Amino acid sequence: MRRSNEEYIVMSLSYGGAIAILPFAVIRLSQGEWAVGLVDFIMVVGMFVLGSIVYLSRRIGFSSLALSILCLSGMSIVVHLKGPSLVFWAYPTIAGVYFVVAPRLAIMLTLVAALAIAPALAKEMEVTALGAVFMTLIVNSLFAYVFSTRMHNQRDQLSQLVRRDPLTGAGNRRALDEKLEELIASIMRTKSTASLLVIDIDYFKAINDNYGHSIGDQALVRITELISSRIRETDSLYRTGGEEFVVVAIDTGLDAATGIAEELRTHIEMTRLVDDIVVTISLGVAEFIKGEEGDIWLERADKALYQAKESGRNKTCIAS
Repeated sequence: MRRSNEEYIVMSLSYGGAIAILPFAVIRLSQGEWAVGLVDFIMVVGMFVLGSIVYLSRRIGFSSLALSILCLSGMSIVVHLKGPSLVFWAYPTIAGVYFVVAPRLAIMLTLVAALAIAPALAKEMEVTALGAVFMTLIVNSLFAYVFSTRMHNQRDQLSQLVRRDPLTGAGNRRALDEKLEELIASIMRTKSTASLLVIDIDYFKAINDNYGHSIGDQALVRITELISSRIRETDSLYRTGGEEFVVVAIDTGLDAATGIAEELRTHIEMTRLVDDIVVTISLGVAEFIKGEEGDIWLERADKALYQAKESGRNKTCIAS
C-alpha cells in the first residue's frame, strides 16, 4: 500500500532529527557534559524508534504526538541545562510540531513548552531581550499555524478531488479500492459482514446515441442522486466506469443486500429521470467471504451483474 504524505513527514522529521542531533550527543558525552549529552542521546533514540514505528506499523497518530512531546521536552530541558544560548532550538522545534500534529493541538503543546522555558530565560536575560525572544517565538508560531492550517485544508480538498467522480460526485475507483481495503480489515477484526452491489445502467449507449451525451450525463447524475437517497448513511456509493456504480453496504448480509438491490431497481424503473426517459438497471450482489481480497470480492459481484445482463437485464443476480 502506498504511503501517505503524513507518514513521509513524520519519518523524515524523525530520522532527520536523529541524524542532526547525534553528533551533538557524541561531542557532549565525549566532553563530559553528561546531562545534556544524555538528553541528546535519548532524543536520538526516541526519534529513531518513532520513525521506525511509522515505517513498520504506520501508526501516525501516536507517533506524531509522541514525536512532538519528545522534541519540545528535550528542547525545554536543554534550555534549562545550558541557558538562553540554546534557545534558538525552540524555533525549528516549534515549527516542526505544526507539521506533524493538528494546528490546535500544536498551539497547546508549544504554549506549554514556552511556559516551561520561561523561568530559565528569565534568570539570565534582560526584560527587553526576553520580550524579543517570546515575541519572535509568537511570530514563528503564528506563521507555522497559518501555513499548517492552509496545508491541512488544501490536503483535505485535494484528497476529496482525487477520490471523487467529477460528474456525479460519487466516489471513484481509487476511493472504492481504499474503502474495500479498510472495510476488509475491519471485518476481520470485528467478525461483521458486508455486501457489494454492482449496478449497471441498461442500454446506456443507446441513451447517449438517441438523446445525446448531455442527456446521458444528466441521467448519470440523477441515478447517483436516487441511489444516494435510498441507501443508508453508513453505506457508500462509487462510480467505477461510464455507467457502472458500486454500493458498499456495511453490516449487511446477502438477503438484506438483495432487498436493497431490488428496491433500487424498482425505484429507478418507476422514476422518469430525464425528459420522461425510462431507465432500468441490472445489479449483481455479493456478500464478503472470509479470506478473500477486495478485487476477488468485486469480481464475484461483477460476474453476478453479467448474469443479470445476460438473462434479460433489469434484474438482480446473486453471486455464488
